[in-house]
Amino acid sequence: MKRSISVFCLVILAGLFSACEKVIDVKLDSAATRIVIEGQITANAGPYKVSVSESKDFDGDNSFPARNDAIVEIKDMTSGVSETLVNKSAGVYETSSMQGVGGHTYQMTVRLSGKTYIATSTMPLKAIKVDKLYAKRFDLDADKIFMVPEYTDPVGKGNYYRIRQWVNNVLVKGSFVRDDDATDGRTYNNQLYYETDAKFGNPLINNGDLMTVELQCIDKGAYTYYRTLNTTTGQEGDTPANPISNISGGALGVFNACQSTNITSIAKF
Repeated sequence: MKRSISVFCLVILAGLFSACEKVIDVKLDSAATRIVIEGQITANAGPYKVSVSESKDFDGDNSFPARNDAIVEIKDMTSGVSETLVNKSAGVYETSSMQGVGGHTYQMTVRLSGKTYIATSTMPLKAIKVDKLYAKRFDLDADKIFMVPEYTDPVGKGNYYRIRQWVNNVLVKGSFVRDDDATDGRTYNNQLYYETDAKFGNPLINNGDLMTVELQCIDKGAYTYYRTLNTTTGQEGDTPANPISNISGGALGVFNACQSTNITSIAKF
């Protein structure tokens, strides 16, 4: 079926994020069920997790039936070390001993119902830390408060980022992604705009709230997935539409070998 979806895209205006409403036509198959796989490995201590589920009709809710009958393996293609993950909970498989290493390439293999799904991702060599995190009123609407993380892109193009944020340990839906193709070596200090209307269910920022930001350094394949996921669905967490996955075999989702750092601060404005 074909359905118009109203989404909000992010644009940079005078160094700030603002929102513009955009209508995108996305072709969705209301009948076909597809496997959804989401896996991540970092240079931080594990365990690392891979979730396996099934997609539902776009008009359905956002709960996806878990699959506990998969065989899931992650292999360090650089060192040759591999591990078969253990099914720990509904559709979630975990490592027990593997340690992610910056600069190494990892391959995830999922075997399920006679099919094999494979994804490869290379973990960036180094992590980038957020130097400062604070809250600021939005210049275009003083009633809205957003986080501002400051970090500096290292000189040399080819860096890709994904940013997630929490308010009082509650995750804000969606994430920001960017590359440094036009901003190589720049220090970023843009507000992280998100939907504050109650219908979206996101937490609001008030004085004294605990704010957390995660900055992931990701490879191009993961960047392409998250960028197109935000475009096709409007926010992560919706039923996957047609984002560009790095998983072969027809599965939806992504395998993300990334460097990850966090910063926490108290909102004061």
